[in-house]
Amino acid sequence: MIAAHIQFIPLASDAPIELVDHAIAIIQKSGLQYEVGPFGTSVEGEATLVSGTVEALVACPTTSEFLLNVQYHVGPTRLSNLEKVAKFR
Repeated sequence: MIAAHIQFIPLASDAPIELVDHAIAIIQKSGLQYEVGPFGTSVEGEATLVSGTVEALVACPTTSEFLLNVQYHVGPTRLSNLEKVAKFR
């Protein structure tokens, strides 16, 4: 299991929110646990699913130019995404 935070930023679009919604839909269909936030989406799952989802976003056909920022948290003793924020909820 690994965790990642994914930020999809369309650069060439008159309707960027629709493109962000499309990127979120890709994540929702991935089978990963996810949480959408205002500046990105946190995901958690098997490494192959996470990397496959990132590849699906790279291949996103909805815009000609975008930024895709991905942060990975890998390691046997890492906290889950829920554990990381539990004390603030």
